[in-house]
Amino acid sequence: MKNILFYLVTILFYQHVLSQNDWENPEMFQQNREKARASFYPYSTVEKAMYDKPSNEDFIKCLNGKWKFNFTDHSDKGVPNFEKTGFDDSNWDEIPVPGNWEMYGYGYPHYTNVVYPFEKNPPFIKASQNSVGSYITYFEVDDNWLNREVYIQLGSVKSGYYLWINGIKVGYNQDSKLPAEFNITPYLKKGKNKLAVKVFKFTDGSYLEDQDFWRLSGIQRDVFLYARPKTHISDFFSKALLDANYENGVFSLETEVRNTSVKKVSNLKLQYQILDAQGKEVLSNESAFSIKASNIHTLSFSGDIPKVHAWSAENPYLYTLLLNLIDSKANTIEATSIKIGFRTTEIKGGQLLVNGKPILLKGVNRHEHNQYHGHVVNKEDMLADIKMMKLNNINAVRTSHYPNDPLFYKLCDQYGLYLYDEANVESHGMGYKPSETLANKPEWKAAHVERILNMVERDKNHPSIIVWSMGNEAGTGPNFLEAYKAIHERDKYRPVHYERAEKETDITERHTDIIGNMYAPINWIEKGWVGTDAERPFIWCEYSHAMGNSSGNFKEYWDLVRGNRQIQGGFIWDWMDQGIVKYSENGTKYWAYGGHFEPEGIYTDGNFCFNGLVNPDLTPHAGLFEVKKVYQNIHFKDLKISEGTITILNEHFFSNLDNYLVRWELMENGKAIQTGTFEPTGVSPQTEKMFNLGIKDFNPEKGNEYFLNIYVLQGKETELVPFGHEVASEQFALTAFEKMDIKPIVSNDVVVKDIPEAILITGKNFTVNVSKKTGAITSYKLNHYELMNNPLTPTFWRAPTDNDFGNRLQLRAEVWKEVMNNVTLESINHNIVSATELTINSTLKLPTVEGTIDMAYTIYGNGEIKVDYTFKSSKTDLPEIPRIGVVFRMPKEFDNLEYYGRGPWENYIDRNTAAFVGIYQSKVADQYVVYGRPQENGHKTDTRWLTLKNQSGLGFKIEANGKPIEFNALHHSTEDFDEGKKKSFRTPIDVKKRDFVEVHIDHKMMGVGGDDSWGSKPHKPYIYYTDQVYNYSFTIRPEL
Repeated sequence: MKNILFYLVTILFYQHVLSQNDWENPEMFQQNREKARASFYPYSTVEKAMYDKPSNEDFIKCLNGKWKFNFTDHSDKGVPNFEKTGFDDSNWDEIPVPGNWEMYGYGYPHYTNVVYPFEKNPPFIKASQNSVGSYITYFEVDDNWLNREVYIQLGSVKSGYYLWINGIKVGYNQDSKLPAEFNITPYLKKGKNKLAVKVFKFTDGSYLEDQDFWRLSGIQRDVFLYARPKTHISDFFSKALLDANYENGVFSLETEVRNTSVKKVSNLKLQYQILDAQGKEVLSNESAFSIKASNIHTLSFSGDIPKVHAWSAENPYLYTLLLNLIDSKANTIEATSIKIGFRTTEIKGGQLLVNGKPILLKGVNRHEHNQYHGHVVNKEDMLADIKMMKLNNINAVRTSHYPNDPLFYKLCDQYGLYLYDEANVESHGMGYKPSETLANKPEWKAAHVERILNMVERDKNHPSIIVWSMGNEAGTGPNFLEAYKAIHERDKYRPVHYERAEKETDITERHTDIIGNMYAPINWIEKGWVGTDAERPFIWCEYSHAMGNSSGNFKEYWDLVRGNRQIQGGFIWDWMDQGIVKYSENGTKYWAYGGHFEPEGIYTDGNFCFNGLVNPDLTPHAGLFEVKKVYQNIHFKDLKISEGTITILNEHFFSNLDNYLVRWELMENGKAIQTGTFEPTGVSPQTEKMFNLGIKDFNPEKGNEYFLNIYVLQGKETELVPFGHEVASEQFALTAFEKMDIKPIVSNDVVVKDIPEAILITGKNFTVNVSKKTGAITSYKLNHYELMNNPLTPTFWRAPTDNDFGNRLQLRAEVWKEVMNNVTLESINHNIVSATELTINSTLKLPTVEGTIDMAYTIYGNGEIKVDYTFKSSKTDLPEIPRIGVVFRMPKEFDNLEYYGRGPWENYIDRNTAAFVGIYQSKVADQYVVYGRPQENGHKTDTRWLTLKNQSGLGFKIEANGKPIEFNALHHSTEDFDEGKKKSFRTPIDVKKRDFVEVHIDHKMMGVGGDDSWGSKPHKPYIYYTDQVYNYSFTIRPEL
């Protein structure tokens, strides 16, 4: 009976599987697809192979261009028989290939992070939520193609598809970020041929593609045809390593040659050559062989290269590997070439070593994104990203969260970036528990392993790839364990990473070689990880969440890295804001995010796709400048200004500093009084050396402030980094800031008039009004010109940043936003100190925080106003205070800004190491920093003084007394950037330039934070509570 029941259940199961749609069957992810192979182009001659440009090869045809296209928003309503040769497509639209159909008006771009964009019921996709794109194109086949094996390669199709040639079904494929090849030889005819492709927006594979990005569809990478000889090179694995001393090259090559004919082929030869960068042969060999009909022959080679030029991201030296398949008459049957680099990656002593060195990964996570084309990126996009990274000391990329276009790897090989190559596996929306994750379900095992191994097969020959990553946020279970073992079986020379490995699972076997807990806080690493794993390094796979105005406390991360040998860096989340260009009704361009395209009722994660260090057009956020500074590879210490010496530390692992130039400047009160340059020669990797700056006698004058600024410049132009580019910098304070509170010498009298509503003060060229109801300065006229058209009042609020929203500051700390609404004037009095001096003292009572503000104005006959501010509260259980300062407004024409403080870009108390103290001049309008979602911006710290003047030179100079101040000056109000208690899909086009300049003079503003954007606050040193008294002082001076 038990046997009968078993067979019945089995039969029912297989009937169910067989009745399933292919796109709703986790065990059906390909039909008739060729085995994955390494990326290379086949050529008919050695010369063409060496040039490696497929457009020069007669037997390679690119099918990119305009294709016929039909869109249906329901997977059960596709166009029947469109693949047939007689089908009339004359009324169909045309669409670019590659291209995401949503970018051309079919359906809509949809942004969601974790929540699936369809009803969760694996492996099924509700037909009403699944659209279909039907594609048709035509191509010509010449006679000389018909006696060859013709393959089609579709580089990336989202999400699954069938294809037909001349009405005959060829196959089916899933995995939207790897190429699929099909042999289409049997279906071709001479002349015009029809290719039809039916693409499903979602398939069961979409449950493994739940990445944090726009959900876009279509044929999104190149489509190629290859006409290959019946006998051809089907795959090869080049292992270019270093010996135990990391000096000599150790080369091995596994090559597969395939015979697709029905006859044995004899007297073949396979030759290989390795050529250096000058084209000189350094290693070669050949092997004769024969292949049986319809068979594959494997050949292996090995050899050594003495004193090889090793590849690293610092020195990306590439050799050319040429393969030449030769027939019995010594004619080339097929040839190909790739660039290879000799490089060893290994885990030893708990460290990740490249060429024997414990490198530091100064990395970013990078999505493939183009502001106009979605997930379709071209060579120019890739090069622009790589160049921007190299200019900002970024040396590593995690291909989050899928294999990138093959060209990106070639460019990283060429220009030097370390890569974590990541498989297209993420099922975040399923959850991580063993009962939830697909990684724990046997019917999904083959899909997991296949995706991961196919990535390895495609990318195995790239030296830039130093670590394989099995995916992201997909739980863990037997499926990842098996993939881990399979990778190590296939490639014994690279470590494997998976962040979720060994968490929330019963599996005890190790299945990651690197610990990479995303967003692990510094204190957790220090107290919870250091010393617990002597065999594996720690490298954040994601950290320092760069959403909006963020990237705070970044230096602290790297203080930890540089202080612990097993912590070797990480990958910032992430590189670019994933904004898509959209236009308002009046034609104004802006970057749209989640909620700007989706119909009402469709779940979206809003602007959570705006996490980048750069905007979608590659303009940098200020956080990138901080990253560049912290990531720099050259450091300075032991400055002895009296002796004029400084020690330079070279943090490179493979490069000396001979190709750089050092420039220094000695600054007095923000102006250079001495400058000099020298060449930092003789500093080997990971060593330091003392240099003489050449400073002449330095005799600081009391009351003046001195800094030494040092800049390291590119001394030798490279392909991506121009001569003179600043690669590193440092600023040393030589004296402390001392602004003595000196009473000005004034000869002009002040006249005081006390009326019921105000105290009126008049002096030479100026009048000041102080309200007796609020205690605020309500007016300041200079030469009868109003400079202050809004009262000078205390403020405790800033427009919430994305990190603030993430930790719910807008709710938790709302008391500080509302505190001034209930303020009362407890007292105000004035005292005529002398004919030239008046003091006004007021006390404001803040009942909601049980606090007081004491404001003291000392007004002099020359128009100066010294402001002394003291805030205290007896209530100690209050939330953090966003800012402590005052605000007022000036007419819009006072837009010429000069200041002496940190700049020139915006900076905050926890993100200002890259912003040097100096004198900067610009317009108020230039202080506005455009974030994709409007928020707090434009702040400056450590300010000694600032001036705001009109074109005639009339205005204010505001000078710190005793300790520096902070400030904002914008043609916008705080309210312009404040969305209230929840976000409302605002963009910069919602922020209009105002007819005033709003000026904040702050004692302190809390840091912006950056650990994450969903709960973490700024670090303790950069956050303020009512556990202390806050006081500061500044002077407002009229400028004529």
